[in-house]
Amino acid sequence: MKKLFLAIYLAFSAYTFTSCDSLLDEQPVSEIPASEMWKTARDAKAGVSEIYGLFRQTMRENYFYWGEFRSDNFSQGAPSATNQEYVIKNLLTTDHRAANWTNLYAMINQANLAIKYLPNVDMPSVAEKNDLLGQAYAMRALGYFYAIRVWGDVPLYTEPNEKYSEEIYKPRTDKNIILNEVILADLKLAESLIDRVKNKERKRISIYGVWAIMADVYMWLHEYSLADQTITKMGREPGFMNLAGNIDDWRKMFVEELNGKAPDMTPENDEYTSKELIFIIHFYMEEVGENGYSFMYQWFTGSGNRAAVLSDKFMSNFDPNAPKQDLRRDLIAMNYQNGWELNKFIGGTISTTLNKTCQVAYPIYRYSDMILLQAEAKARMGQWDEALDLVKKIRDRAGLDTPAAMSFASEDELIDFILTERQIELVGEGRRWFDLLRTNKWKEVMGPINGMQEDGNELFPIYYQHLNENPLLTPNPYYGK
Repeated sequence: MKKLFLAIYLAFSAYTFTSCDSLLDEQPVSEIPASEMWKTARDAKAGVSEIYGLFRQTMRENYFYWGEFRSDNFSQGAPSATNQEYVIKNLLTTDHRAANWTNLYAMINQANLAIKYLPNVDMPSVAEKNDLLGQAYAMRALGYFYAIRVWGDVPLYTEPNEKYSEEIYKPRTDKNIILNEVILADLKLAESLIDRVKNKERKRISIYGVWAIMADVYMWLHEYSLADQTITKMGREPGFMNLAGNIDDWRKMFVEELNGKAPDMTPENDEYTSKELIFIIHFYMEEVGENGYSFMYQWFTGSGNRAAVLSDKFMSNFDPNAPKQDLRRDLIAMNYQNGWELNKFIGGTISTTLNKTCQVAYPIYRYSDMILLQAEAKARMGQWDEALDLVKKIRDRAGLDTPAAMSFASEDELIDFILTERQIELVGEGRRWFDLLRTNKWKEVMGPINGMQEDGNELFPIYYQHLNENPLLTPNPYYGK
C-alpha cells in the first residue's frame, strides 16, 4: 500500500505519468531512471516540458477551486455540480478532490529533478541551459506558492524523490520559512538565469513571469516597496509587455488570443498580438489529448451542467444608475437560463459538443493584474495619487472615470476601491480568493455569504489519504483531528 501511495504521491515520471497498472508493480521508480534520462539537450527540454504538463494537470480544476470558488465571485450552478458546490458553500471535507496535492507535488518533484540534473547536461548553448534551469526554479517557486496559500504549512522537498524510502514522509514546514528561504530564493536564482533575449514565452516562464510571481510574493509578505520596484521593471519593454489599448483589444485577448494556439516550438518568437499576457496555462488538444481540454466552457455554460454562475454580489459591482457604464460588464457576464454566465472567455453561446474540445488557456498572470497590484502597493505606502494614476489606466479602458485621491477618507477605503477594481478586471482568472486572503478580508467578505468566520477556515483541508499514509503529517485543525 505504501508503494502504491508513493507512486501516486510523487508520480515519478520523466516524461509522462506511468499507467495505473504500473503503479501496482514492485518497482516504484519511473520508467526511465533520471540517471539515464538527463543526458542531452532533447532530454533537458523534455524534462522541463513535463513540469508544465504536470502544472496543467494540477490546475485544470484547481485553478477555479483554489483561486475562485471560495470567493464572492461565484454562486452554485447546476444541482449536479456537487464538487463545486461544496467549495462555494464552504462545505469542504478531507475527501474533496481540491484537498489533494498529489499532482502539485509531482510537478514540484519534476522541477527538483531538473534543478538537480540540468547543470550536468551537455548542451551546445549555456544560455539555453541556464534558461531551462531558471524556468525550473521559477516553477518550483510557483508550486510552493500555491501550496502555502492553499494549505498553509506544507511538507518541503528541495531534492527529487527517485526511489522508495521512509524518508519520503516529512512533517509540515512553516509557510514563512518556505516563502523566504525557498520561494524567494528560487525566484532570485531564476531572475539571474532566465534568457532575457531569446525567451519570449507566454506559455512558459519568461523574465516577466519571474517578476510577476516575485511581485505577488512580495505583496503577500507586505513588502510593498519591493513589489513596486519589481513591477516597475516590467514596463521597460513596451513592445513585449503592455496593456491592451482599448476594450475591443481587451475582448480579443480572451476570446481569440487564448483560444486554440498551437505549441510554441520557437520561444524566441512571440506569437501573441496581445502584449498583456504574462504567463498562461496552455491547452492544445493535439498535445494534451482528448481528456486534456480546459473547463472554461464546460463549467460555466449551459444551465443543465454548469458548475457555477456569477454571483449577485459580484454583479452588484455594476451600478445601472452610474453616469458611465462599465464597458466590461456585458463582455464578462451574460444572463442565460436564469443565471449570469461567465462569458469573458467565450464571447457568446457555445454548443454542448464544444464543451469537451475547449482549448482556452488559463491566464495565471496578466499585466493589468500587476498594474493593480502596484496601485495597491503605492496606496499602502501613502502614494495615493500615484496609485490612482495606475488604476486610471484600467478604468479608462473600461470607459470609467477615476475618482481623485481626496475622494477617499482612509487608506482602507482606497484599498477597497482597488480590490473591487481587481475583482472586476480579473474575474475568472483565479485571483479573487487569494486577494481576500492576502489582505485578510476573507472573514469580512465571506462571513455573510457562506459563514466563513473562524480562524483556520481560510485553509483547505489536507486530503485524508495524505494523512493516512504519512504519519508525520498533521491536519489543519479547523477540519478536526
